[in-house]
Amino acid sequence: MGKLKNRNFMVTGATSGIGKKLAKYLIKSGANVALCGRSSEKLKELVFELEEYEGNIFYQSFDISDYDRIVEFVLQAKAQIGEIEFLVNVAGVNSARAKVEAIDIADLEWMIKVNMIAPFVFMKEVYNQSMKPKGKGTIINVMSTVCQFSNEGIGAYTASKSGFDALTGVFRKEARVNGVKICGIYPGGVDSPFRESDRPDYLAIDDVVNSILYMINQSDNACIDELVVRPMVERNFT
Repeated sequence: MGKLKNRNFMVTGATSGIGKKLAKYLIKSGANVALCGRSSEKLKELVFELEEYEGNIFYQSFDISDYDRIVEFVLQAKAQIGEIEFLVNVAGVNSARAKVEAIDIADLEWMIKVNMIAPFVFMKEVYNQSMKPKGKGTIINVMSTVCQFSNEGIGAYTASKSGFDALTGVFRKEARVNGVKICGIYPGGVDSPFRESDRPDYLAIDDVVNSILYMINQSDNACIDELVVRPMVERNFT
């Protein structure tokens, strides 16, 4: 916990699930954290709950499909809490399920906007504004095991996540020469508000958050490029 005190983080998707739990842990650990999410009310409730802790909190609610707002948010966060040392891209949606033959183009476009382009913009802006100039930093992108195994009925979600996974892999090589770590974590099924029904046999939110913290706490010379975390009930892997 001591390693996190006074360090500067940005967490997307902070109003629920993995993002919210991670944000709470970081703030309680004394980190300075920039938070964003879609719900203004939920974000204000979270910040109010954590106001007793000493870390600096900057927050804004907005639609991350508005890419100009992302650029503005990163600029303002840097001014408020300082150079961003860690970015954790959590925000994402799985808003429509269908066989590939029946995917609605609007559904596919929306998931590509939120799951691929928006986190790319966060990653690009934080890298260019804070990390590349300092020659260090860590970006952790929360992916999904759908990037590694094809499951019927979720083609749009799989395509959007896999596209961002491909960008992450290329950027990992490009950014490494400038001392910046580009990491991906691939959770299997998680029992979280992201899911329509409860699945207590799936990963707990804490399982994923603890894995992200493990990636964060590596030494400057070590990078966990990719980390897969699955519940024991899953069998959809080679």
